Amino acid sequence: MKRTLLIILSLMLGCQIWAADDVDTRIPVNAVTNDKMFVLVIANENYKHEQSVPFALNDGEVFAVYCEKALGVPAKNIRRVSDASLNDMNHELDWLTKAVQAYEGEAQALVYYSGHGMPDEDSKEAYLLPVDGYSTDPGSGLSTKKLYSLLNDMKSQRTMVFLDACFSGAKRDGTMLSESRGVAIKVKDEPVRGNLVVFSAAQGNETAYPYKERQHGMFTYFLLDKLNQTGGSVKLGELSDYVTKQVRQKSILENNKSQTPSVTAASDNADWHNWKLAERAAKSFETRTPTKGTPTKGKSLPRTKEEINYVMPTYTIEGAGTGVQGTYLVKVSMTAPKPEYAKDEDLTKCAVHGVL
Repeated sequence: MKRTLLIILSLMLGCQIWAADDVDTRIPVNAVTNDKMFVLVIANENYKHEQSVPFALNDGEVFAVYCEKALGVPAKNIRRVSDASLNDMNHELDWLTKAVQAYEGEAQALVYYSGHGMPDEDSKEAYLLPVDGYSTDPGSGLSTKKLYSLLNDMKSQRTMVFLDACFSGAKRDGTMLSESRGVAIKVKDEPVRGNLVVFSAAQGNETAYPYKERQHGMFTYFLLDKLNQTGGSVKLGELSDYVTKQVRQKSILENNKSQTPSVTAASDNADWHNWKLAERAAKSFETRTPTKGTPTKGKSLPRTKEEINYVMPTYTIEGAGTGVQGTYLVKVSMTAPKPEYAKDEDLTKCAVHGVL
């Protein structure tokens, strides 16, 4: 059964709306399995005592998808927790520690966090803030000093940390945490040891802003964008250069404020620039249907089995002349094995996919 759709392709802004979701919907799929990498993803959006962190749940969900699909990490090696309490965070870090130590130096670890960071205004130390934490009580948070020490002690082959958070006391919208003094604080840099590399979304007293149009943290969006472009096979040095440049430029345009990501590595770890997240690049892509609706109370809404396993039908696209006011006509034809399988919604998806 063959269905054909004739659509009008505008050369103006219409198609950019669809392109905006590209990193969320067009996912690289790696044929190589990385079964010695273990991933912990923590996404804190809905706080009990602070305002929410826009798009943090989407950050964590999509980053976990890329770890599985683009980096080839088995699903059983990935733990993702949404709206984590301090007990949740410590529990998952304990899992990561045990998993990595079981491989006696042969495993790699990757930790991703999206959510509020906070400073200790007295010691100037940085903390990750659980959803039940208080911005005035450092004891209710997880210190980065403790985190880095724990990760160093795992004796992994490599450990990579990505923090889409700032530690100045500011929120993603640029305002201050509810109980802060109203002045951004520059926290002190915590040293790292061994094979640990830490990517941070912002420096000093800067804010880690959202990228509202893309519904991600700005740091996370460009991190995903580079993984999408390279099929996951990107050196950390190249990744750092790309994310830093893009975030610095886009933040000025979008927010009129500076945001400059940074990378911290041990002084004797000169080779970190050449580490690759995936040894081989993904050669194919699959279409992902984003979670429908707005997550509530920190829980991502479940997707159906059909949504998760959706496969783009076979289709062809060709020019069909010109229209009016700067438009082209495009004919899209979709092939289905049986008449009942030729659905209008699939034909529309093929049309949008082909145009992009």
